[in-house]
Amino acid sequence: MALQISIVNRFLRFTPEGRKFIIISLAVGFAAVNTGNNLLYLVLAMLLSLIIASGFLSEWGIKGLTVKRTLPPYIFASTPCSILLQVTNNKRYLPSFSLELEEEVDGENKGGLAYLFRVGPRKTQTQVYRLSFPRRGVHRLQEPHLLTRFPFGFFIKGTRTKETREVLAYPQLLPREEFLPEQAHGDERSRSRPQKGRGEDIFAVREYLPGDTSRDIHWRSTAKRAQTMVKEYERPGTKKVHIVLDTSVPKEATAADLALFEQGVSKAASLAYHLLLKQDFLVGLSLGAEVIPAQGGDAHLHRMLRALALIEPRQGEQQQAAPLPADALAIVVGAER
Repeated sequence: MALQISIVNRFLRFTPEGRKFIIISLAVGFAAVNTGNNLLYLVLAMLLSLIIASGFLSEWGIKGLTVKRTLPPYIFASTPCSILLQVTNNKRYLPSFSLELEEEVDGENKGGLAYLFRVGPRKTQTQVYRLSFPRRGVHRLQEPHLLTRFPFGFFIKGTRTKETREVLAYPQLLPREEFLPEQAHGDERSRSRPQKGRGEDIFAVREYLPGDTSRDIHWRSTAKRAQTMVKEYERPGTKKVHIVLDTSVPKEATAADLALFEQGVSKAASLAYHLLLKQDFLVGLSLGAEVIPAQGGDAHLHRMLRALALIEPRQGEQQQAAPLPADALAIVVGAER
């Protein structure tokens, strides 16, 4: 069991070497008191001075540091995501050495994620590390802890904060062959990209290019971005897909039933992610009575993935039929029992 001492915004852990060092120091102190040997007192003083020096130097190492963490736009369960770490040393003259990063996810410590050998005074070091979330849904992610074993490795001193943030992990993505039905394979091979044209609905907004007509200028985006933006229109007859997820499970649901439900959620999320990112389809989603109309774009993808990340199974309830758009290819996703 690890021994840990906590003070305001700091904590101190003993390493295996540090515990041995403390035991040796206590043994030398006990021998010095019982024998009155001056040499033992001298050795004890040296050992204690190393402990004191270690405390001061480690405090200087983690003092005056600012940590910034940038999460990626998409976080999927059971898939390591890349997180950008920026550590800034605000001290004027003193560098910081041997810094480690530790995260706390849902109360569980995850150490050894990143290591910075040296951060110079008034300098910023950047590093990318990977972190995974075991399940879909909301996770509590505490602000990152910076640790140091500097200078002797006897103790681990770190920063502590109670500030937490909620992170939403989207459902796990599956390999393509596990979720893409044959209809979609056929449609992908037979259709060309991109799907813009001269229909009535706006497909996307992009930067102005030579040859574009002034009638297509999107004035709101132009004013917002301080550069000329034009509208692209959806081609008439753009293919639409509507994903229907069966959210019902048996009244006395077993662990196997819930696992099949989670597999269905992952299939629906994988299908939506694949089709929307390729920009081949406008995708809609039905979750029981909740219906998300077919649209395209990154914001719409986040909306569907968020709904899938938070969906819960309905035990013993009959799947409520929702009206499906007549111009969409319906793909029903459910547990294969």
